[in-house]
Amino acid sequence: MRFPLPADTFPTLSLPLDDQDALKDLAAAFVDDAMVEYRTFRSAPHNGVVDNARWKQLKKRDGLTSYLDRELGDPAATRDAARESVGAMSFSKKLHGVLTVGTIDGMELMRIKSAYMDDKIADGKILCELRYATPEKPVDGLYVKWSVSDFAPAILRQIVRPRDFVFLDGTGIVQDTVTGEEIGYSIMHSLQIPGIHELKEFQIVRATLSICALFREKAPGLVEVFMKGFVDSMGDIHTSLAIPATAEALMSYRRGAHCGQMKKLNWLLKTKKTVVLDRPSGVCSVCQRSVHKPAACQVCMNQACAACSVTHKLAFLSPSRRIVRRSVPFCLRCVRVAVHADGLAVASEELRRQNPLEYFEISSSDSATPVSPSSSTLPDIQRELFG
Repeated sequence: MRFPLPADTFPTLSLPLDDQDALKDLAAAFVDDAMVEYRTFRSAPHNGVVDNARWKQLKKRDGLTSYLDRELGDPAATRDAARESVGAMSFSKKLHGVLTVGTIDGMELMRIKSAYMDDKIADGKILCELRYATPEKPVDGLYVKWSVSDFAPAILRQIVRPRDFVFLDGTGIVQDTVTGEEIGYSIMHSLQIPGIHELKEFQIVRATLSICALFREKAPGLVEVFMKGFVDSMGDIHTSLAIPATAEALMSYRRGAHCGQMKKLNWLLKTKKTVVLDRPSGVCSVCQRSVHKPAACQVCMNQACAACSVTHKLAFLSPSRRIVRRSVPFCLRCVRVAVHADGLAVASEELRRQNPLEYFEISSSDSATPVSPSSSTLPDIQRELFG
């Protein structure tokens, strides 16, 4: 199976206003229920500690741990009993930076996000927009989406069919009515919608899921993640494959901070100005040391030595809808700008522009080739550093 599928695989989905309101109410209730569970988890007698008698640890990576409900996860159980109930915790970066990862304004950003998150999503489409993210509320969005997960290891893809999902997808920020804290959320909940047929002609199995992740800034620069839900892979697949594959997909949440950072670097590329510092050729613009083969930062266009530069692989969408990765050099000064840029401010500016992540023609053979800068305004923090 080759992805992406033809663009006309699904018709345009037009939902009556009553149905749209019902889905909005469903999303709100889903978040409210998750908040109640989260408060219970943080309170005595749990005190934020997972009950190992009930929850079996499946995977742990980069501070993120996924668990399987022991009552539902008996390896000898049937597929129906393998509906995986997952609780997870993590510690990451800033709250706003993590939340902007979920901001999806069109298919382009959806596919680019998937590339950074490594979430095994092979294709997807926004079927209906129920609530648009706005510059004032850049992480507040609600959509009906379709996506395909090609989760099986490469050696098994000839015998294990891909799974797809039709689901309600939403992100936003709510206030905890008890503590007054800002809590970010991300929800995915499967829907059955007439007209969005199963893709049997493509040998794809329609699976179901229901997951809600909550994000709380536990301390400055430290985000706690609480997630609970289930995935039912459907079809004839053994739990010994379905459960580890689901746990691995959940591990993609740990890459939220990385995804947010790459989005901000991509944003700097889009909005850059050339601010060439008055340095002689062969001198690093950061440490002022002589350098034989300097790298040209693709944001400020200044030279930087190996110690003062870093190369990141950024994802861009080609005209054929395929993800293309390019190695792009940055000086540490511009990387610092991206690190300290407010994620919500960047997301707001993205929404104010028609095409926030256009395809960049950056040479794959000579990554130091300068890219013509735009005349856009730099973020305030960059103006502070460069004048």
